[in-house]
This record gives sequence, C-alpha cells and structure tokens, in this order.
Amino acid sequence: MKLTVIRLAAAALIVPSGAAQAQEGSPDCTAVFADLYADISDTVPVDLDQCEPDTPVYVLDECTPPESFTPGAVTTHLILAIDASGSMAGPAGGLSKMEAAKREAQRFLTEVHDDIEVGLMVYGHEGTNQPEGKDVSCAATELIHGFDTRRSELDGTIAGLQPTGWTPLAGVLDHAGEVVAALPLEEGEPGPVPVVYLISDGEETCDGDPVTSAKALIDAGVSTHVNTIGFGVDAVTAAQLEAIAEAGGGTYYPAKDARALQDQLDAIRETEAAAARYRYCVDLNAGKIAMATHNEIIKMTGCFQRNNPQQRMSALMRAVNEARDTGGPVAECALEISRMALAENRKTAKWLVDRTGPMNEKVLEEIEALYRDAGLRDD
Repeated sequence: MKLTVIRLAAAALIVPSGAAQAQEGSPDCTAVFADLYADISDTVPVDLDQCEPDTPVYVLDECTPPESFTPGAVTTHLILAIDASGSMAGPAGGLSKMEAAKREAQRFLTEVHDDIEVGLMVYGHEGTNQPEGKDVSCAATELIHGFDTRRSELDGTIAGLQPTGWTPLAGVLDHAGEVVAALPLEEGEPGPVPVVYLISDGEETCDGDPVTSAKALIDAGVSTHVNTIGFGVDAVTAAQLEAIAEAGGGTYYPAKDARALQDQLDAIRETEAAAARYRYCVDLNAGKIAMATHNEIIKMTGCFQRNNPQQRMSALMRAVNEARDTGGPVAECALEISRMALAENRKTAKWLVDRTGPMNEKVLEEIEALYRDAGLRDD
C-alpha cells in the first residue's frame, strides 16, 4: 500500500516564539526590543501551546489470517497455466479433459479475488502431437493475457483452446520466470508475490527439466510459488508434478476427474480469496493509522495558521518602519531590533516541521510494524 504523508516545509515560516531576549546589541536596545515585543504581543496574541498535537487515536479491526496462511506470501499476481497438449483430448467423465479444464478454469478465474492480478498462460497449443510437430509445439508457451487484462476477456480465450501438441512443462516454467522477473518493484514497497498454478495431465515430453526450472524460478529473487494440479494423471506423472511443486515452494493438487478438478480449484480459490481478504483488512488498518495522524496534523496546522507568529513579526516590523519617520528609541534601535527579531525567528521557524517530522516517522514505523506483525512483510 502506498502511504502519502503530509510534510510541511518550514522555509516560509519566519516567526518568533516565547518571551524575547536580546541576542545582540546594546542593553538599551535590548530593553527597547523587549518593550516593543511585549506591546505587539498584547495586540497580536500568539499561543502555540494550544496547537500542540494530541496522540492520534484509532481503533483497528481484528484481522484473522486464514488457517493456511503463510507469512509474507499473500498472492498479488496469479498465473494460471493450462495444458493444451494432445493428451488433453482424453476423457474425464462425460467431457474431455480439455473441456473440463476449460470449464473449471473459466469459473475459477471469474471468482478469484479482485485484489489479485491474473494472467493466463497456455502451453503446447501449437504444432501437433506427432513427431513432425514436436519442435513447434515444445516451443509453444504463451502468456496470452497479461495481468492488466479484464477477467471477462479471459473467458473467450479459454473457450477457444483445443488439445494440440506436446507438454513443455520446463518451457512454461521458464516463461513464467521471465514474466515474474518483469514485474515492477516500487521503492519502499514490499515486492510482488506471484503464484503459478500449472494444470497438466501429463509429464514433461519436450526433453526439459521442469523441476530445475521451478527451482530457478523461485531462486530468481522474487517471492514466487509454483503449484501444480495433476488432472487424471498416472503415478509417474503425479510424482513429477509433485516434485515440481516441492521445488517451486508450492503444493501439488491431485484431481482424478472433472469433479475433483472442480473441488481442487474451488479450494484454491477460497484459499487465495481468504488471504486477499486478510491483506485487505490489514490495509484498512494501515489506512486508519495514517488517517488519524493526517487528521491530527491538519488540526495542528490549522491552529498554527490561526496563531501564526509571522503575524506578530509583521506587526513588529511595521512598528519599526513607522518609528523611522517619528524618531525615538525604536528608530534609533531599528537595526538592532531587526537583528533580535531575526534571532527570535530562528527559534520558531521550524515549529511545524519539528512536530510533523516525528509524527510522520512514527506513523510509518507503526504501519511497518503492523505489516510485520501480520506476517505480510519479512523485513
């Protein structure tokens, strides 16, 4: 969450405060300054004590993490990678595996929490599942829709998928790594937490090493998790998909048929939604902390403007200028009075910054602590 905190510059605040004491000049001019300052203070009263800020008050909501919550791993970006290899034409109950996967993927993506940015990746969707089409098919991994795509656009694309070629599991993970590496990192903000959900009904058939690719993806410096969903797979394929998930810091979800796939995707969706709701609750609490401090600074600033010492300084300098025409002690001490007034100004010129600075630092510390205590940041 980005936090914008009010920072008020002190450069324009040239004001005195408290009882004046001569910093320079003769004793006579010091006394003249003190008398003039007292007279001006009676006519232009300034009471900054009443502007001292109160401690910001806020009541935070109770945010309960889901049972499966992993600290620091609330999903920000989700890549759903769908197998479009030829074997997906096989049966899954009354549907083909491809038709079942498409149906459940469409439903899954429309129900994923809105705070999660979703991308759609497809692999093995070009060439053929024959030897002459292998090279083309094994090179076919594509992020068809990036994270900025509307969910409604994903539906039509998924509907048009057909079982086609070979199964480049390593290739799709390598491509996912490129996508993840391109995610923007904003200074001062926690990095993105992308999660890959890879649906497949078969093991690697393109001579790649998907376990190594999964490990490389999470070792790339971005907090990524690779989860695999085995759809109607045999024991050998299940073992490989489980090894991929383990290497990628994720979970293997077995789905023996269309109904099981639906159940697994429902469970995944609810897990992600619960984690997103938890993050949203914590974000709201951070906003409450920031807003309480913001309101206190606004109140303090308004009080300062009503009691602005600059008004008293302006009145004092007007009196000095008027005295130049009439003579007398004030006129004779005009230069010394100006110097003393500037010395007083230096004491109060930073009144607001001296208070808003620590308040800004404290609110940032409290929000950072909130996220750390919630397990949403590892730093």
